[in-house]
Amino acid sequence: MVSTKNFNPTQDEKLLCTCSYHKCDKRSVSQSHLNRIQDVRDILGYGLQVTSGGRCPYHPNEVHRTTPADHQKGVGCDVSVIGSIRGNVVQAGIQAGCNAIGVARTFVHLGYREDSPPGHLTMWVY
Repeated sequence: MVSTKNFNPTQDEKLLCTCSYHKCDKRSVSQSHLNRIQDVRDILGYGLQVTSGGRCPYHPNEVHRTTPADHQKGVGCDVSVIGSIRGNVVQAGIQAGCNAIGVARTFVHLGYREDSPPGHLTMWVY
């Protein structure tokens, strides 16, 4: 099972798919992406709460997709943010190598898209 010094799916079940569908494979984020999230935490110098990690194709936020996105591929997770730390999380995500970043009121999506050109950053708001 994947883990880092601060993130472990056996202790933080939000790193695994939480859909509860009977065919769910409880997928997690990949080790390489979890390493990126650990780097984000290390850059910030404080803890991060993962609110969504890996997602199986049956997850309610994924079932509509015709091609798998970051969460299904194991290269995306959402972390909780409150107010002014949002920008710090985005900045640390970029420093840690995340190249797909979505910003919402209560969370930041930190993702990695292998097929993106070097130096390309995809960002969006929810």
